Amino acid sequence: MASSSIRQVLAACRTTLNSSKEISLDVPWGKVKGIEVGPKDGTPVLMIHGWLDNCYSFVPLLSALPPTRRYIALDLPGHGHSSHKPETAYNLVLNWVVDMEAIRRSLNLDHFSLIGHSLGGIITSLYSATYPDKIDRSVVMDGIMPFNEGKSVTEVLRKASDDRLNDAYSHKVYPSAELLAQVKANSTWYQGLDPAYCQFMGERGSEVVDGAGGVRQLYSPALRYGSLTYLTLQQSMEFMKSLRKPYLLILGTKGIKSFTPPAVTEFKNVLVASNPIIREETLPGPHHFHMSNATETAAMIDSFLSEDA
Repeated sequence: MASSSIRQVLAACRTTLNSSKEISLDVPWGKVKGIEVGPKDGTPVLMIHGWLDNCYSFVPLLSALPPTRRYIALDLPGHGHSSHKPETAYNLVLNWVVDMEAIRRSLNLDHFSLIGHSLGGIITSLYSATYPDKIDRSVVMDGIMPFNEGKSVTEVLRKASDDRLNDAYSHKVYPSAELLAQVKANSTWYQGLDPAYCQFMGERGSEVVDGAGGVRQLYSPALRYGSLTYLTLQQSMEFMKSLRKPYLLILGTKGIKSFTPPAVTEFKNVLVASNPIIREETLPGPHHFHMSNATETAAMIDSFLSEDA
């Protein structure tokens, strides 16, 4: 059973959801869904989640942020309630930049701030560098540019190709939402996160399987396959050097730097040093510290977003 403090956080999340608005955006491949919190005429802030998560991962943070801005937390394509794209559309990480620009156009936003976690942080970096004129400020939480960690280009491509053609991954069915949440909490990217948070995200990111007597995660199977290729260090540095607006990188003390190879931290250090506009901070917590430590995370982000340009 979740602790009393976590139950209080989740109760606040219910209040936030009750006051939120479900949104549905028209995009070339279908619909992008999400939730909106705050005044319609508030300063717009888009929030994009991590791999195989959904917009509910931001609800604890939304509950702790001052309700003065217009926050739009999205389900990325293939996640949560958003439409799935053709399987080949997930072949390259750069495709997400096209998705974000389509979302911006659907929202008819001239400019906005962007907050991303994990995969959402990678997308935030790529989009902010590609469309700096559309960005006010960027916040990246426990997300570092993807790279092949020393593997050859052909090795990466062959594995990604074989996985797709062999249909290497399937949606496992679990007897209950509680067990699914526990299994997820025990996996690498969720270690240190209480299963109660995983179950909360599962309310939007899982579905009952008719005839199977259980539940499974709700996402496009194509998301399980790796990118056909990754950016080189030189390409990643070019993106980071192209950032023009204030950029905040927040890492969790027990996040990606604690369970990824040292090369990842070295890679991050090179990228951070490549542009003086990048600010790096650390907060206590696991990879999903924005859920388990929402109060401190919200205070840091609110302070950053409130600064004069």
